[in-house]
Amino acid sequence: MKTFLKYSGIIAVVVAIVGFILMMATPAFAYFPNNGDPLYLTSTEALFGADTFLVVKTGHTNAVWSAVLAWILAMVGMLALICGIILPLIKKEKFAGILNFVALFALVIAGVFIFISQPCTWTPALENAEAQAVNKDYILNATWIIAAILYIAAGALAILPAAMNLFGGKKK
Repeated sequence: MKTFLKYSGIIAVVVAIVGFILMMATPAFAYFPNNGDPLYLTSTEALFGADTFLVVKTGHTNAVWSAVLAWILAMVGMLALICGIILPLIKKEKFAGILNFVALFALVIAGVFIFISQPCTWTPALENAEAQAVNKDYILNATWIIAAILYIAAGALAILPAAMNLFGGKKK
C-alpha cells in the first residue's frame, strides 16, 4: 500500500494525460440527421468554434464554454499534479499537498463540465425553434465520456498524495 501511495501522483498524471489525449484526438459530439450520415463536431470545433456544415445549411458553431472550461481545468490539474510530484523532492511537502488538492478539484470539475457540455449552433438560415431542435439532437461522443471519467478518476487519485503530503509527511 505504501508503494501505491508513493506512485499515486504519477498514476494520476498518466490517467489525466490519457483523458486529455482522448478529449483532443476524437470528435466531441455527433449529430444524427434524419436522412443521412452522422456529422461529427471535432474537438477543436467544440473548443474554439468554427464554420461547419452542421445541418444541410452552412452554419457557425460557437465554442462550447463548458468544454473550454474543462480543457483549461484539465491543463491546470495536470500541471498541479506534475508540480505536486516534483515539490516533495525538494522538501516542499505542504505546498505539494496543496497543489494536489487543487488538482483534485480542477480535474473533478473538468470531468463534470464535460458531462454537461452541449454545443450551440448559429445558422442564419434556420428559424430559432429549428435551431433549438438541432442543438438538442447532439450526442456527446463516448470517448469524451471516457475522458470525463478518467479526469474524475485522476482527481480521486490525487487525494492520496495530497493527504500523504499534508497529513502524513515526515515530522521534524
